[in-house]
Amino acid sequence: AHEAIRELAKKYADNPDVVIGAGTVLDAVTARIAILEGAEFIVSPALDVETIKLCNRYRVAVMPGTTTLKDVVTALECGADVVKIFPGEVVGMKAIKAIHGPLPQAPLMPTGGVNVDNAGEWIKAGCVAVGAGGALTGGGKTADEITETAKKFIAAVKAVRA
Repeated sequence: AHEAIRELAKKYADNPDVVIGAGTVLDAVTARIAILEGAEFIVSPALDVETIKLCNRYRVAVMPGTTTLKDVVTALECGADVVKIFPGEVVGMKAIKAIHGPLPQAPLMPTGGVNVDNAGEWIKAGCVAVGAGGALTGGGKTADEITETAKKFIAAVKAVRA
């Protein structure tokens, strides 16, 4: 993965519309490797305080994942830029409202179960962004198909924010 990050970072270095990051990062060592290869953001499925600290040290956006209110608080206290709510399909959109009850300032981003059809609903529920994996790239999609799906995600989010 670090070689792919390096190549993509080089390829798109002069394109301000492309931001290269690393996902499913489980620890600070892996985050550091990704950052040194050019990753501009780090996403994790779980909360790892050392990863957040490392990303803050390098001034790289970090989005740790959790399903608990306690971990949302810990992530915010440690300096997470966005808190990934994972898996979104398990906790559901009602969890966003519930978390925002005591923590209205929490920037939340669901992943897992997010698709073009429900992306706007997650934004309406109070999320600052959505993350998509399988819905974007799954099923052996071609680069053109991924691009078209990404455009649909963007349109869905823009429509809600308009």
